[in-house]
Amino acid sequence: MSQVDIRSYQPEDFREVLSLLDRCLTEDPINSEYFQRKVLLDQNYDPRGMLVACADGRIVGFILGMVRRHKIEDSAPDFDRSWITILAVDEAYRRQGIATRLVQAVEAYFKDSKCTSTWVASYAPNYFIPGVDVAAYPEALEFFKKVGWKEVYRPLAMDADLVHLKTPEWVLGKEKKLIEDGVVFETYRPELIQPLMDFMLAEFPGDWQRYARDAMLRITTGEYQPSNLWIAHLRGKVLGFVQHDNVCRFGPFGVAVNERGRGLGAVLLLKVMHVMRGKGMHNAWFLWTGDDVAKLYAAAGFVETRRFAVLKKQL
Repeated sequence: MSQVDIRSYQPEDFREVLSLLDRCLTEDPINSEYFQRKVLLDQNYDPRGMLVACADGRIVGFILGMVRRHKIEDSAPDFDRSWITILAVDEAYRRQGIATRLVQAVEAYFKDSKCTSTWVASYAPNYFIPGVDVAAYPEALEFFKKVGWKEVYRPLAMDADLVHLKTPEWVLGKEKKLIEDGVVFETYRPELIQPLMDFMLAEFPGDWQRYARDAMLRITTGEYQPSNLWIAHLRGKVLGFVQHDNVCRFGPFGVAVNERGRGLGAVLLLKVMHVMRGKGMHNAWFLWTGDDVAKLYAAAGFVETRRFAVLKKQL
């Protein structure tokens, strides 16, 4: 067995860590720009939570642990939580206790930071995947359970084929009735900024406000088109919204609690999917929903593509 040393990540480790992740995270490629954006430039990043395992003169293991230092928008404080968002060990060095040592080392950082629980891997805003992909990484799921994590729930990812997209007749009927009732469906315009942010504050406190604001900022710079963001409103009051990015990712997407069940969500969903199709996109995807909401997506042609286990451990 090789001598293995655990130490903090150093800037010169950047390329070697990316190479390790490319070998280990076979279903979740992470390129240089993605790693910079979601790790090194995250406002909560702390090098004490990013550790590498070294053996035989190279990096053979890596773990990323996050502790929140800055609250997200107006979300409830969760400074007592911590997250493991990446864990990787080279295949030739597995089952030698390296993952256990990495986890123990990052847990020490969590405890020093006064955290009382740790989660895999649902860190907002910069999670890579919601949890452990149960089909792609069964060894990882087995490992976490073995060292004390409990499974909390299993969200799913979904994809939709846009090439053969059709709007069901029942959705067209819902749209006609909603329009007759005075509901307006339209793309972003400046007059809707404040009504949308008021809606987000009331209905979706937390990270989704940041996503909506970011989408509108990108529209002002020309990176997005107004059609990247659709809004449903009635006499100036926003009832729902939906958005997409420029790489086929769909969402976030939400409807006011008191307006659900009228078809608003289905209409917004199909509108933005047709917009994506019109821009030449062949599919739409998102990483995280529950089985209850998945039924709505299924009606628009989305199918389950991945299933994740969100895990929790008390410290």
